[in-house]
Amino acid sequence: MYERRPPHGGFFEAWQGAYHVVMLEPRIHYTRTSDGVNIAYTSYGDGGVPVIALRPPQLSHIGLEADLPFQTRFHEFELMAETMQVVRFDTRGAGLSDRDVADVSLEARIRDIDAVADRLGLTRFAIQANLHACSWAIAYAAARPERVTHLVLHQPYTRGSDYWNQAARAALESLISVDWVTYTEASMSHAFGWVPGDIPRALAAQMRAAMTPEDFSKYLQADRGTDVTHLLGRVLCPVLVVHFDMNALTPRDLAVRLAGAVPDGRLALPRNLGDAIRAMSEFLEQQAPATERNGHFDDMPLRIVLVANGNARPGVIEERIASHGGAAAALMSGTSTGVFGSAQAALGCAQVLAEETGASIGVHAGEPGSAPATEADQSLVVAVRASVVAAPGEVVVSNVVRELVAGKGFGFRELSAPVVVPLMTEPLRLFALR
Repeated sequence: MYERRPPHGGFFEAWQGAYHVVMLEPRIHYTRTSDGVNIAYTSYGDGGVPVIALRPPQLSHIGLEADLPFQTRFHEFELMAETMQVVRFDTRGAGLSDRDVADVSLEARIRDIDAVADRLGLTRFAIQANLHACSWAIAYAAARPERVTHLVLHQPYTRGSDYWNQAARAALESLISVDWVTYTEASMSHAFGWVPGDIPRALAAQMRAAMTPEDFSKYLQADRGTDVTHLLGRVLCPVLVVHFDMNALTPRDLAVRLAGAVPDGRLALPRNLGDAIRAMSEFLEQQAPATERNGHFDDMPLRIVLVANGNARPGVIEERIASHGGAAAALMSGTSTGVFGSAQAALGCAQVLAEETGASIGVHAGEPGSAPATEADQSLVVAVRASVVAAPGEVVVSNVVRELVAGKGFGFRELSAPVVVPLMTEPLRLFALR
């Protein structure tokens, strides 16, 4: 039990009961990514929507973070674990995971998340991310929309250069290879507005334990070149953007712009971490909207879902879907979804959209469902996967759709590699429309 007297005011304002929780004792496990990197992970609690909590690599060390002073994290994971399963892992190059890894790209971060989620058997989960890790969360949600129920982004940015090229931060970089201790102390002091105290020093020590200067330099270079702005429109799940005005890390306008740029975004401006945890808990209790459901199509014994990835003039895709007898279930920048009662009509619409807009289109047929947030609706899941496989201007369909239109004048070419889809017992056969 933690019995220390709480601090007062601002970001570090306490809330009732926060100092009377059972401290975590992490049990460290390992999994391996598809490219052979060993990832250390741990899991706390049970129930609710599982949450994978991502942290910046320079502060990620799951073997030590439970021992950080209260003021650095407000027993965040202990409180979350009271009502939900919380998963933490050290990303490649940091903490207890493999160090000195060559590939620290955005795609590599996605592989890390996949490895941990697959090892734990999580098919659907929420992601909570802080600061630098927010770009990984955004990229993952855009690449794996069928797996992510919610995103919670604390102090996010979408372009690494916006963060690292700020004059004060850039001025400190020369210290990394010269004096790692001084750099970590100065970096954390700058992050907290140069306010004196034990918190920046505790986090600086955590930073030195989490990464070597060589690994950090490699990560910094990769993150500076990262830009996920173009992926925001492809994030289909609800997004909660959290910004602390007392924090000097990112400006409020970045949070406001990001919340407005995603299809289903909202903004929270908590006074402290206690308020932020409460806001997140309420947010996670909201069932992720099933964007593929629409009106009378829910009552049909079989509905055909079309997913189009591509940029088109606003209204074009909606008009084409409606003109072919479908209903636009979700329209957003870069990704559109339509629902049809006829496979022939859906393929006719897909052909027109591919020719006119050059979109990558996936089509699948399935029974209407009302899957809860912890389960995936397979109709949308398969259509999304098919659209990801499709090249620009190409239509890719499931075998179910191919069989529904047999003898109706459509030709297909089977793709060479079947696709693995969560919750499906066998790999999915996909076909390109000729």
